[in-house]
Amino acid sequence: MKWLAIIVTLFVLFLSGCWSSDEIDTLAINMVVGIDKSENGFIISHQVINPRAIAVGENASESPVVLFEEEGVDIDETISKFVSKSARKTFNLHLRMVIIGEEVAKDGIKDIIDYFLRNNEYRTDFYIAIARNTTAKEILKILTPIEAIPGVDLYNSLELSSQRLASTKPMRIIELANTIISEGNNPVISGITMDYKGDIIPDSLEELQKSKNIIKLVYSGMGILKEDKLIGWLSDTEARGVNYITGNVVRSVGHSYYKDDIKITYEVIKSDSKITARLIDDKPVIKVKINVLANVTNVTGELDVSDMNNTKILSEVLENRLRQICEDTLSKVQREFKTDIFGFGDTIYRKHPKLWRELKSDWASEFSKLDVNIDIIVKINQLGEITKPIFMKGD
Repeated sequence: MKWLAIIVTLFVLFLSGCWSSDEIDTLAINMVVGIDKSENGFIISHQVINPRAIAVGENASESPVVLFEEEGVDIDETISKFVSKSARKTFNLHLRMVIIGEEVAKDGIKDIIDYFLRNNEYRTDFYIAIARNTTAKEILKILTPIEAIPGVDLYNSLELSSQRLASTKPMRIIELANTIISEGNNPVISGITMDYKGDIIPDSLEELQKSKNIIKLVYSGMGILKEDKLIGWLSDTEARGVNYITGNVVRSVGHSYYKDDIKITYEVIKSDSKITARLIDDKPVIKVKINVLANVTNVTGELDVSDMNNTKILSEVLENRLRQICEDTLSKVQREFKTDIFGFGDTIYRKHPKLWRELKSDWASEFSKLDVNIDIIVKINQLGEITKPIFMKGD
């Protein structure tokens, strides 16, 4: 718990010469806000650092965070009620996450965005996620085994999964607002749920210590929003498809098969995407060009990757796999959701503004039948420390 004391020290230094004269021992440091729907409006949850647990060598058995909740008819009123629940003033400048309940997201989140942008008690560097198949309150109850502060764990996990797996998309509030109001684009927000492989909810340190059977938090797919309303979900694989098409892949891992019995595992180390629009017979056609640089990390089966012909095969196998992921994702979004989450409309708006004025009033219908060509080029960077399977017999 020593590092928690360091955090508090940094807070003291920050507060001593910054925004107000509030002393650190008068503040409740809020790390995560959860927003759920109730019969009367909203249930708001705050995950606040427990100051007694921070003290080095003291109260080590106490939970590092305390969960407060309040109910009200609107966001501002409900959050204002927290003053009656704590003797400390809520300190929101170090907020890490806002978790929105699934039912709230279905109703629309414009008022939530407006509240956080309008209120000067919050910075804009926190991330937003949607509680999937559960409530935000239940997410905030879960203590995490690695990071003492669950809000820090949620923040870091979202960034790491985006940078290493490309199955999530960290979304800050300004980007979310800009996407909603933009021409021809709609947002996606990462989902978070509970991994029910365990059967113990770690809502106390005693339960957290039963590490073999605890339920853990996990990011799961992407929620598709039409303007500001949640209308459906994409799987982790489909989320990768979205990120490849929109150019949001930093790194990723995956596998594919050649001739059914040879499994190729690869690591994408670089990817970029360029979306262009052109007119064919006065109709818009979108081209997505994706360039990928990848390392081969494992080959299961007898394939000598040092052979130049086989190296070309590796590139083709990966190209086909990534193309399949992107095309399947695009097909699902066009067919089931009819909602442009790729920014194709925005591309047409910028390239052909006159045509866009004719299309935008019925863009959902136009998008569902839009002709999109996806071109993927994979370049193999490294083939691994060995290029021929150790137990592969020679000719």
